[in-house]
Amino acid sequence: MPDKQVEQAYQAQVAKINSGASILASAVISPQMDGGQIITDSASRDESIRHAVAGGTVFDATGESAGMITATAANAIRQYRAVYNEMPSAELMASMNATIENMLDSSSSNEHVRQSVLDSAGMSSSEGIILRNRQIALVVPTQLMMITNDMVTHIPANYDKAEIFRINRIANSTFGDLTAGDVIDSDFAGQYSSMDQRILIGNGDGTVVDFGLDMASAKGKAMPFVKGKVRVLVDRTPCGEDDTRGGIHGRFTDVDDEIVTITGTVNYATGIVAVRFSKAPKTGIEIHVIADISIEKDPSLIPIIDHEMLSYTLFPHESALASSNSIQSQFTGRREFNIDVHGMQLGTARNLLAADKDRKRLNDMYFYAKGEKSFSVKVPTGLAYRQHYEAVQVVLLAISTELMSRTKRSGLEGIVAGTEASRILKSVGQPHMVYAPNYRQLPQPHYVGTIFGYKLKEDPQMSNPWDALCYAKGREHGDAGYVAGDAISAVVYQHSVGRSLKHEHTLYELAYRDLHPHNGRDWFMWLKFTQ
Repeated sequence: MPDKQVEQAYQAQVAKINSGASILASAVISPQMDGGQIITDSASRDESIRHAVAGGTVFDATGESAGMITATAANAIRQYRAVYNEMPSAELMASMNATIENMLDSSSSNEHVRQSVLDSAGMSSSEGIILRNRQIALVVPTQLMMITNDMVTHIPANYDKAEIFRINRIANSTFGDLTAGDVIDSDFAGQYSSMDQRILIGNGDGTVVDFGLDMASAKGKAMPFVKGKVRVLVDRTPCGEDDTRGGIHGRFTDVDDEIVTITGTVNYATGIVAVRFSKAPKTGIEIHVIADISIEKDPSLIPIIDHEMLSYTLFPHESALASSNSIQSQFTGRREFNIDVHGMQLGTARNLLAADKDRKRLNDMYFYAKGEKSFSVKVPTGLAYRQHYEAVQVVLLAISTELMSRTKRSGLEGIVAGTEASRILKSVGQPHMVYAPNYRQLPQPHYVGTIFGYKLKEDPQMSNPWDALCYAKGREHGDAGYVAGDAISAVVYQHSVGRSLKHEHTLYELAYRDLHPHNGRDWFMWLKFTQ
């Protein structure tokens, strides 16, 4: 795809994300807020949400269920904010909105696909619509419960395929320390936008007295200088300057305590400087010229930043889970124990499918993680265990530096630790370890809090409990090592009861879950706790 088309596709993707996030936020976030803070009075907050529902939201097509679904989503948003002290990202909000619209919006460009999915699942009937609405009510709470949300880049998902982008900042002109085409990333630490350019014109060897600068030769193009802003530096000390009339004069005392004079000329129009010393600079002495480039004389010299857009196509993956129960067990459960066996099995299958989504992402990240650093848990003699464990921060900082070097976008964002690794990090204690509100250890992957300012999560099922996955996550769309998005949230297909008197149903889901095609592995690495 030509660069222009890629750029347009990227801009369209960003616009779609912002639009989708805004649509869902207007339904479940804005009604809860007053002056940038969540309304603390529950009655006032509920009334505001009811007013928003009456005014129309993304859940309108669910009919009478709209109020219930909106309130459920609003509660999930509020709980998320209480735990993470932040609102869900625009990417995540847009992804959830796209999932909901895929099941509700009759104007979808994939309407024929959407309708066939719903029809085959029996969701065009009155009973099916009720079931569909219940599933839509679970989209926001289920997504926000997943601990991998800040580890992936979310995309508004289509049924057939989706695009993900990578943006590189490119120097579009030769200026300063950059040549046209150079990538401007976290490694760049030179001069580009500054008009006061510093150029090394030579090193002393004890014999040479003449030094010169020709910008056409040094930078590939003549560059006019501003009069009165040309200086000569000897051993990085200003010792000479121009007189605005084309002459250069100066003096300094060298290491032999002798006065050395500087004379020379400057051609302001072309950027040519000639410098002569009355005594040759000593070996190793650096000679620099600092000059302000005149963009008034030549505006074409103003540095330009461009963007290189890379596009990658991803395809969704299916998930399916079936469960069944006999008609006899259904009647017995209801009659003797007042248990809805069918509903219980459906709920179990749905919860397992949601948990499996988080687990799949984590297992992929574990598989793709690249490189490792280690920290010995053995406490040296004379140190308290907490003093020693606090030193793990040094290793985390080293990991952060390496992640930044790899990704050019982000350092360490968070950690997913096995049970033993989590125990070590928790034992560091306050103020370095800050637990999430009402934290309780759970038997599944869960959010713990922050350690040294990094997000800490615990995975009790990690194969090696002494390991910890470290991950980076940038601020721009696509800045993550993993891509995720739901095209079809879990849809229930109910099957007819056959001669076997079995009540069966299948949950089906279509979702994106892939390593980012552009250096996805660079965003993950291991911290190994050794004994």
